[in-house]
Amino acid sequence: MLDEEAQGPPATPLVPQIDRCGGNDSLAFQGAPGRHLAPSGPSVVETLDGIGTIGLHNFIAQQFSMPEGMCGRAAGAVMGLINHLPNRRAIERLGIGERDDVLEIGFGPGWALKKMARLAHSGTVTGVDRSPTMFRQAQIRNRAAIQDGKLKLIQGTFERLPVETASMDKVLAVNVIYFCSPTGTALAEAHRVLRPGGTMSIYATDCSSMKRLQFVGPETRQTFDLKGLEDFLGKSAFASDHIDIQMIWLPFGFRGLVARLCKR
Repeated sequence: MLDEEAQGPPATPLVPQIDRCGGNDSLAFQGAPGRHLAPSGPSVVETLDGIGTIGLHNFIAQQFSMPEGMCGRAAGAVMGLINHLPNRRAIERLGIGERDDVLEIGFGPGWALKKMARLAHSGTVTGVDRSPTMFRQAQIRNRAAIQDGKLKLIQGTFERLPVETASMDKVLAVNVIYFCSPTGTALAEAHRVLRPGGTMSIYATDCSSMKRLQFVGPETRQTFDLKGLEDFLGKSAFASDHIDIQMIWLPFGFRGLVARLCKR
């Protein structure tokens, strides 16, 4: 057992973070005082899958960003539940055609890939995720589509998509934008791989709901409300394209944002 009085709370790294709630684009740091950050004095987990002592809500947030090991597999199951309605709404806004080539950025456990492979039955579906744990889950869940050559999974980063330029008709990104660089590099990559006339659908949980769920941790680069997401997308590679954002209501009073970006 750690002697907390002798050692004090574990140091929290300072990670740049953009708070886009209420249109506030100010720079803050995870671990520094601020209204959108977790309280000082994090809860302590003594042993959990070998992680040692760590703030519990920070650990949960890290697992949603980069699922790993046994806890990552559990996070994948939770993602499947949490993302069910967001996936459905975001896919609806894409309007996937049977011959479309579709990309999902951050596919998690692979439920959305399964749905999109059925919709684009004469096209192709590609998924990019950086987590080996999620790669394995999605691979098992979509084994038939992979064997039929309709679905391809790639382990890679959002900021450097291993996908050819102008090769996709539709791009999906659900609950991943918080973990992307505030400079918009990932959006620039999505814009690059889209064909002219292509569409991207982005889902983000409203920052007010993110705070209630306490999913904001060291891996969270930025959070959004409606105005903040409008401002961020309006300064991105899609700035000259058509952008439409809808707010949706989720169970238990949570709010989500679904953005549809149409490349000219």
